Amino acid sequence: MKVHQFQALVIGALCLGAAVLAAESYNQHQQLAELQSAARNAPADPSPSLRRDIGELRSTLATLSPQVAALKDAQHQHTIAQATLGQQLDELWASVRILQAVPPGPSSAELTALAQRMGAAEVILEKLSTAPKVPAAAVPTTSPISNQSKAKAPQPPFTLQGIETRGTIRFVAALPAGAHALSTVHLLQPGDSLNGWQLRAIREGQAVFHVPGHGDRTLPIP
Repeated sequence: MKVHQFQALVIGALCLGAAVLAAESYNQHQQLAELQSAARNAPADPSPSLRRDIGELRSTLATLSPQVAALKDAQHQHTIAQATLGQQLDELWASVRILQAVPPGPSSAELTALAQRMGAAEVILEKLSTAPKVPAAAVPTTSPISNQSKAKAPQPPFTLQGIETRGTIRFVAALPAGAHALSTVHLLQPGDSLNGWQLRAIREGQAVFHVPGHGDRTLPIP
């Protein structure tokens, strides 16, 4: 239901209630006026039956007076409630006008275009991050490896994203080559392997991996 339809229904109900209260109050006033007129027109020395009728009328008047006072109070409360509701409806309309004045958000086409641009940027970033990198320093190994073998060592099958700390334990975050989703990031501890490369040690800004057949490789951590 729209706001203006709801407002019309509420105001109509309030007006109907006010009309009912006004009609009841008017009937009570009419009865009081008739009883008071009958009492004033009574003879100075009425007969016993007339005295009895006057006594009953006075009792009725005494009974009706509190009811009339209660009706007046109820009508007053109704008027106050109607004024309060009118103020609330005005505030509601003001809020609706403010909401209508707010500019609309981006359309679905704009969001789709933005998602495509982000995907293209991720592809470019992936190509840049998988470019050949110069090892920061050579790490002594337990077995001798020739310089020719080191030069021909394969490129890492992943891209290092940084270091994650969980409590006192540090992990190296590695994104497999060709992957773009964050859900594919692997958290490696020393001893863990990813695509055949085993993490040996985590140093300050560096990660040492053992490459089968090529010895150890030191990769910089962003």
